[in-house]
Amino acid sequence: MENNEGMGGEREERIYTLSNELLRVAVSNIGAAINGIYVRNKGAWRSVAPAFSSCVQRKEGGTYCGATIGRVSGRIAGARFVLEGREYRLSENERGGCLHGGEVGFDSRPFTVSRDGNVLGLEMTSPDGDMGFPGELKLKVRYELNGGSLTVKYTAVSDRDTVWAPTCHAYFNLEGEGDCLGNMLKINAHCIAELDDNMHSTGRLLPVEDTPLDFTSFHAIGERLHSPDAQMEIAGGYDHTYIAEGALMAQAYGKNSGIGLELYSDLPAMQFYSGNFLHGGYAGGTLRPHEYFALEPQFVPNAVNIPAFASPVLYAGREKSYYIRYEFTSAR
Repeated sequence: MENNEGMGGEREERIYTLSNELLRVAVSNIGAAINGIYVRNKGAWRSVAPAFSSCVQRKEGGTYCGATIGRVSGRIAGARFVLEGREYRLSENERGGCLHGGEVGFDSRPFTVSRDGNVLGLEMTSPDGDMGFPGELKLKVRYELNGGSLTVKYTAVSDRDTVWAPTCHAYFNLEGEGDCLGNMLKINAHCIAELDDNMHSTGRLLPVEDTPLDFTSFHAIGERLHSPDAQMEIAGGYDHTYIAEGALMAQAYGKNSGIGLELYSDLPAMQFYSGNFLHGGYAGGTLRPHEYFALEPQFVPNAVNIPAFASPVLYAGREKSYYIRYEFTSAR
């Protein structure tokens, strides 16, 4: 359903389109989710991010494609954490942990929507105890389209001390067709967060030098996908958190399309996922493994339980904001 006027917020899904001469971005009020990105490329519009016929179809695939993630992105080991001496038990929904906010995360929630030209504002309230998290959290998501740049801003405030670690779970294929394995990628990071056998962060950092996880220079995503590496065997490919070394987190481009992407954020880390287990339906047919890749600026997963990592604690009454900016270029 296309709707570019007025307010959303009811549980009926509405899709809002931001558009200019270079970019078109569709956003759903359910999950404040990107539901398609189209780049003007060689005289035509090329799809570089998956779109879904409905939020139900997106959820059935289990991909979280394009959605706002919360309260906490990534995995919290044991589905628990301790804050100021009190233990909180969370919704357990994967491998004994809490993934992407629990069984019913923000990706499933209806947002109230307002619009001003190519700026879209979405809001929701997460009640105290939601999926086990303390505090009533008021969340604002702002999408702004400006030339080849799409900026997402997350702002939240809670009435109790809590944890909050947002991300946008956007997927890309800059060729616009086929699989994503030929997409070229560079990541501005020299370390990843080590994973245990349950895909939970252990608290150790591992250097990427001399491993297939090293993207400090451009490599095709599929170039070393099947190279022997213990961390990649755990994840079934790339599904790792890179420790950011600046606002410019990653660069990518399609060799054939000429479409480029630079990713900026003030979050402390970034998840790179090579779409190892993509499945389910989408507007283009059936999702296949490695059809798209994800780049997700975020906190290190399980950081609430690991003091060595940047803390996702949000203190009562203190409004906090983070941004993610996608800058696209194109052979036009």
